[in-house]
Amino acid sequence: LLDSEDKSLESAVVKVINPDEQCDGSLELEASSSSLVVKEILQEAPELITQQLAYLLRGSILFKCMSLEADRITEQQEKVLSILEEKFPDLPPREEIISVLQETQFNPQGISIEEVMLKDLKEISDGEIKVAISTVYMTLEVRGNL
Repeated sequence: LLDSEDKSLESAVVKVINPDEQCDGSLELEASSSSLVVKEILQEAPELITQQLAYLLRGSILFKCMSLEADRITEQQEKVLSILEEKFPDLPPREEIISVLQETQFNPQGISIEEVMLKDLKEISDGEIKVAISTVYMTLEVRGNL
């Protein structure tokens, strides 16, 4: 269900993909939402993936991999990345994308603290108590100035 402010978009929702439902328990790492979306589009309507969309989705998958321990890529993520790279050989090298993502990940310039907190917000609720958790990346120098 969409929030009340997004109710007008409800008729445009075709499918909801939930990474938690896709996990069969055998995966070592949490599934990437973007890789699940790419996999679904490739199966249902591969003609919808343009180079621009491939660039965006590939960056999202690489960011997810980069933020995991030891920069590991699951077999599913590798397969999806390879398909996108074969379909669009002009995409920048992975290393270049990861380098840019790493540079911007720790550079809070131009971003408010509220935007940083909302970027990776996760909410947990038991019905009565609601807890919000955010991940904030910063260098020790930045932390010392707060």
